[in-house]
Formats: sequence, C-alpha cells, structure tokens
Amino acid sequence: MIDQLQPLEDQFLVLLLDNVSIFPQYDRWDIISSELPPGKLIFWYAGRLNIGTKTLLKIMRSLDKKELIKRQDCARRRASVMRYVLTKKGKEFAIQIKARRNTGRCMKSPKDCYLKVLTTTCGSEGIEQPLFAMKQGQITPIKDVAIKKEITERAEFVITRGDTLIVTVRKNHKKSDVHEILIKGLACESELFEKVKRYALVFLQQRGDYNGNHLSYKFVSLTVLPDSYLSNKIFLHKKTKSVLKEWRDHTSSHLPLPNG
Repeated sequence: MIDQLQPLEDQFLVLLLDNVSIFPQYDRWDIISSELPPGKLIFWYAGRLNIGTKTLLKIMRSLDKKELIKRQDCARRRASVMRYVLTKKGKEFAIQIKARRNTGRCMKSPKDCYLKVLTTTCGSEGIEQPLFAMKQGQITPIKDVAIKKEITERAEFVITRGDTLIVTVRKNHKKSDVHEILIKGLACESELFEKVKRYALVFLQQRGDYNGNHLSYKFVSLTVLPDSYLSNKIFLHKKTKSVLKEWRDHTSSHLPLPNG
C-alpha cells in the first residue's frame, strides 16, 4: 500500500511525523502556544507543500479513509479544538518513507528514473515560477524535458527524468525585492550548482526581474516516483506516434494494388 500513495501524501505523512499533529481550521485563531499540544496549523503545512488548504484537506480525507491519520481533538480552555494525528499504521508508513528518502530509493540509473517537480504555484511562501531545465550540463526549456504535465488547483508539476534539474524562482509576497532560486533534482554537484546560479542570474536580468536585489539559492532534493506512478497511456501515446511516423514515411509504392 505504501507504493500506492501519491508523492504529496508521502510528503504530508513525513511532515506530520516530524510535527506531531495538524489543526485543520480555516480561521487563524489567536493561539497561545501553552494552550495546545505540539502541532502546526493547516496553513503551515500547505506552505511547506506549496499547495492550497483545500488541496491539503482532500489529501487528509484520502489518508483518513486509508486509516493512516485519525481525528484526535484536544481541549482549549472553553472548547475542544479539532486536530489530526498519525495512526499506528500511518506512523509506520511515515517512518518507512523517511528512511527510504534518507537512503535513496532509486536503484536504477537516474536517466531511467522519473521525478515529479513543482514548477508553478502561489502559496503562503510566495509565487513560484519556472525558469529553465538543466540536462547533461546543458540549459534547455522545461517543456523539452517534460514527459507529462500535472495541474492541480493552485500548482503545476512536470514529470521528468531523474538526470534532469528543474530551476524555478520564488518571489516573496511581502518583500517584492526578494527572490529565491530553487534548483530541484536528485543531486547537484557543487560545480553544476555554481553553473546553474550563473545562468539563473542571467535569466532574471534578461527578464528584468533582478536589479541588484536580494537573491538566494537553494537545492531541493526530490524523491523518485514509483514505477507504477506513470500511466501506460504515456507509453501507448509514444507507440502511436511511432506508428504514425512509419505510416507517413510509407510510400504508395509499398502498398498492395487494389483488386481488379
């Protein structure tokens, strides 16, 4: 069952393991930390996952049905406060997922693995937009390395090969002059990291988004998608394109003559 979880479900379980509980309230109530046990508001989790609260609630409902999380309210002065925690099975899964991340789960060559990479979102940490991809040390448009696109309520992802880096820029909501370059992939050597930094700066300058303002860089380590994640439709689509190409290349001289 653990391999049937979606990447966002994986990430949420690990966050919940590390942060004890989640308070799924839409209102940002005035909380005194001593009133509640350890845990974080839904807005904090949504920000860490770069998704909206509605999408996160859908993930929680899914995990609740799978009996990986459960509702366990706690008292707050005059009334109880809704919260969710991991079940015993959910905790075991979260520990397995975390251990698998730390040891690396891709036993194949990176070019034979697949990654799901966030490229566009508008969350609590700011607006994130795509810049470019890096494959075999060369800069290339993200569309050229995207096997498939996935779009949710407030985010856009690409599925790409594990030997690819995806570079995005995140702009802070409160500080418009603050930009953070996110370099996403399985691994990034220091020399390649410096190369990406130089290209990212050039891209921002060409777009007019950078005029000597605050700029930081961060490598985001991704996990490999399970082999069962990608639909067979992708491969059937490739096969169909191949057949059509062969047909276009086929001349009339190769076709059998009609009877009569």
